[in-house]
Amino acid sequence: MFSSPVIFMQIVAYLCFAGAKILGSTDDLLNQYDFIIVGGGTAGNVVANRLSADRRTTVLVIEAGGSNDVLDLQIPYLWTSLIGSAYDWNSTSTPQSGLGNRSVTLARGIGLGGSSSINAMLYTLGSADNYDAIAELVNDESWSWNRLQPFFGKDVTQPGSPSSPASDMIEVAPPRFYQPTDDRIMQTTQENSEFPFNNNTNSGKQLGFGWSKSTIAPDGTRSSSRTVYLKPEVINRPNLHVLLNTQATRLLQLDRADRTRFNGVEFVESVHAKREIILSAGAYGTPHILLNSGIGDARDLNSVGVTPRHELPSVGHNLTDHSLTTLTWTVNSTTTYESIRRNETLWATLLEQWRRNGTGDFSSSGIDHVACLRLPSTADIFNSVQDPSAGPNTGHFEIIITNGNIFGGPTSDNLIAATLMVLTPMSRGFVKLNSAHPLDKAAINPSYLSHRFDQYTMREAIRSTQRFFDSPAWEGYVLSRAGDYAAVDLQDDNELDAYIRDNVVSGLHPVGSSSMSPRGASWGVTDPDLKVKGLKGLRVVDASVIPLIPAAHTQGPTYIYAERAADIIKKDWDTV
Repeated sequence: MFSSPVIFMQIVAYLCFAGAKILGSTDDLLNQYDFIIVGGGTAGNVVANRLSADRRTTVLVIEAGGSNDVLDLQIPYLWTSLIGSAYDWNSTSTPQSGLGNRSVTLARGIGLGGSSSINAMLYTLGSADNYDAIAELVNDESWSWNRLQPFFGKDVTQPGSPSSPASDMIEVAPPRFYQPTDDRIMQTTQENSEFPFNNNTNSGKQLGFGWSKSTIAPDGTRSSSRTVYLKPEVINRPNLHVLLNTQATRLLQLDRADRTRFNGVEFVESVHAKREIILSAGAYGTPHILLNSGIGDARDLNSVGVTPRHELPSVGHNLTDHSLTTLTWTVNSTTTYESIRRNETLWATLLEQWRRNGTGDFSSSGIDHVACLRLPSTADIFNSVQDPSAGPNTGHFEIIITNGNIFGGPTSDNLIAATLMVLTPMSRGFVKLNSAHPLDKAAINPSYLSHRFDQYTMREAIRSTQRFFDSPAWEGYVLSRAGDYAAVDLQDDNELDAYIRDNVVSGLHPVGSSSMSPRGASWGVTDPDLKVKGLKGLRVVDASVIPLIPAAHTQGPTYIYAERAADIIKKDWDTV
């Protein structure tokens, strides 16, 4: 199989942690490991758990951040405060031409759990069409909806769901704390046929309004890949080591006799990996490491002074993300989230309730309902643009209704908010190097709204949402449009487009920058087994390999891909 590669990595900083197998320093490293996983985020921790279950197999996880054992990351309600915090890489996009040359925040988690430790905890899967389209694209049926069923998370409301390869999988559940607006939402689904109710939006047929499913544990705390896949009994395995606050920068080609083998990662210490390096640094981090290593488009690499080592032009390209905006209305109510944020006494009472028994507002993300909806088949855009959705059961846009503006600060108004997202974007961007220095930030350009289909869809999503609140269920409750949205003429495309350009932000669901493609294809970065094309001993396991963005919050698909990847790796190496 593979010869024993030597792994070199650069330590940016480290902290000492006593106990378990979280290493205090590089002095505690073994001389060699079977697998080195770069990134202890959503996907990396899944793979670490599954591979280390075989006690004959040694695994090292290298994570750029800390352990993330802090209270703020345990309380579901506080998730919006984590964006831009010390638990966020705090990346920003390049100026976006589709957004009036604004740069936008690109939040992604740093530390164990990665983005699963700071996200909104929604577990949506997209449609069966999404997975089947990817399987067809990469010419591998094992990535289809039906074949992936064993790797889906555990739905605690459906004990008869498909069996999983292991008991410790992410658990998902409906809202634990119901909002005063929930009844009106359900009433609207009965009154207005544009917004049908869907009893299970994760069934593969996602269209309609449904109760949200979230990765929140029964005790009211956040479930992340850190808390589920690296729980104490896992992280105490003697064959699993975790090195924190250590940033891997690039892969090294140490075997001069074999130019297809990248068998090292830059580090000041050396450690041997007998089998594989697994990149799980995410849709921004993984291509950044590959490009720093000379794996990518030779012309681009030469332009910034990086010596090309392996020609793979697709690295960093096909970056795809959802675009998002939030609308607000004033309401005839005093029980919205704004009431909590402007009342210190109430805040303290709710926090104490959560500490005492894990219940109340703080046990919720604030999101009870998610709707996936399609543009009409007669929409003008389809006269000139082919429908980009994966199939008839796939939504073009999403609406999330929240009892208050969960992204807003203290205000004297009480609000209801709708967060809208384009689920099937046609815009494609890239991750590129700014320089040859491996610690310099990459240029991240998601190209939001660069395709007119995305602009059109967001425009129609806003109009659809206004029709939702014009339904009888909201009479006397919704008072008026609020903020900049109040002045927009909804019948004027130009005014709507201007509002969208000024208010759209990242949906925080980047995928595709290290895309999987058919074996032997001239495009793409990995084969369907997630091995990097043309190289040995190097695999990518994270959202960057997903070639077509699912009509979903990408936490769920990332867990599924990671579970499937771990199964592939175990079979390749005959581990249990």
